[in-house]
Amino acid sequence: MDLEIPYFCYMASVQEVDLHLKAFMRNTSGLSNERMVQLSIERMRAALDKAIDQRQREIRFIHGHGTGTLRERVYHELRVYQQKGLIESFEPSFFNPGAVQVIIHYG
Repeated sequence: MDLEIPYFCYMASVQEVDLHLKAFMRNTSGLSNERMVQLSIERMRAALDKAIDQRQREIRFIHGHGTGTLRERVYHELRVYQQKGLIESFEPSFFNPGAVQVIIHYG
């Protein structure tokens, strides 16, 4: 008897990048709030640029809940990428509203 494997079992896992400073920096003492957000945005840009270069279909960024400052900056950056035609779309993750799912565009 052959078992049919559902389609979703074949889907590639989506790269997830945590933008919380504690995920990529050991010491944040002395950093202003603005500098912390800038570092997180730089991490997001580097990961997104790499995903585009590697022709990944999608990527997920974890921005968390907090005050919303990082989320707003992340969404602003993604709108810039979308206006440049580099990404197709982005929306809050269905399973985690503290994350954003990005679909990369390949013309």
